Amino acid sequence: MKSLKSLALALTMLLACGISKADPIRHKFEMWGKTPKAEKIDLYFGWTNGFFQARGSRGEALATCLEIMTYDQAIAMIDKRYKDHPELWSHPLGDQILAALTVDGAPCQGKNSLQP
Repeated sequence: MKSLKSLALALTMLLACGISKADPIRHKFEMWGKTPKAEKIDLYFGWTNGFFQARGSRGEALATCLEIMTYDQAIAMIDKRYKDHPELWSHPLGDQILAALTVDGAPCQGKNSLQP
């Protein structure tokens, strides 16, 4: 009986999620500034994992470049973009991380696979 209740609950949850067609959460860039320094590396790791999984071979040039960049450098570049551009805090976090890492003059300049 207990397993039947669990199955019914699971099916109800799946049905509710399917009906609602909820959009995934898109965090704003302001989240970067609210993240403690020690946790920014986890946020950066999460972004790289998601970005490269979604981009596949289109993100290969950037992936190769980021492999040689230190984590401290990547975090510093994102921090700089956050500090220098408060007008972008309402923009999507992922887009701004990508822009920070591929900005003109950066080691990964021109490797933004989302730009034509």
